[in-house]
Amino acid sequence: MQIARLMASKKFTWPLILLIAAVMAPSMLFAQTQASAASTLDRIRAAGKITLGYYANARPVSFKDDSGKVDGYAIALCRLVAADVQSKLGLSNLPVDFVAVDANERYSAVKEGRVDLVCGPSEATLARRADVSYSIPVLNSGIGILVRRDSPAAFRDLLEGLGATTRPVWRGSPRLQVLEERRFAVIGGSSAERLLTERRAELNVHAFITVVPDLATGIGQVINGRADGFVADRTVLLDLAQRDPSGSQVMVLNRIFDREALSFVLSRNDDDFRLLVDTTLSRLYRSGKIDTIYAQFFGAPDAAMRDWFHDTALPD
Repeated sequence: MQIARLMASKKFTWPLILLIAAVMAPSMLFAQTQASAASTLDRIRAAGKITLGYYANARPVSFKDDSGKVDGYAIALCRLVAADVQSKLGLSNLPVDFVAVDANERYSAVKEGRVDLVCGPSEATLARRADVSYSIPVLNSGIGILVRRDSPAAFRDLLEGLGATTRPVWRGSPRLQVLEERRFAVIGGSSAERLLTERRAELNVHAFITVVPDLATGIGQVINGRADGFVADRTVLLDLAQRDPSGSQVMVLNRIFDREALSFVLSRNDDDFRLLVDTTLSRLYRSGKIDTIYAQFFGAPDAAMRDWFHDTALPD
């Protein structure tokens, strides 16, 4: 603006303009950098609300029910985080704005500041840590597979790791023949897609992977026979099978293919906000109040799960 005024007044020379631009450029760049580096708490204070990303169809972890209410295990935890943010900022009220995100945009939504926290739990990986950060884990889960109840026994047994032998199935094993030409549905951008792709390459089987946009499409493909199995978070699959409108045509196998600790996604290099989130979760775990929330969506936690929460919590 100052340069423009000088030019308009015609009291300038090009050497003078270049000198002024050289002096002002670093300060302008610094101001832009400071603005982009504003902390999550500063952004929340300025907006007068906290914006939480969630998965609309990942019952019982996070979902939108028939009445339009956002609910789920992860949502209950995030509401407690929001309450602590309100207290931290000394606000009398802090509205919560829920924004639905899918598996492909959850990280960009955080990175670009469109949401302050993603309440749909995600698996932390080194590649993802280049763009975002994570809270302490909120759920100990794993990858499972949903199949039709009338699928061939040999197919189900191989996936379960049962059958004639309990030894590992190695690449080239004749038992892998039952996987040839099989079709598996998986949600794009999920940890399940990565696992399924890796295992197909490891076992060198000619199986097909179909990427689907959501859970409803995945179970639908299994029910109508377009897929032999739907691979996703086992906790979510169990709930999906229980609510199967087709009359229990599907089942979730007992086997967990890949254990994973799931966490909330938040901005990278924002230690203050991450500390607040981790403090909320840790105190919830140590107090035992997590048991009531967990039971509401998954059933009463067993001793192993209670120990997991205790071990996951950070000390004060």
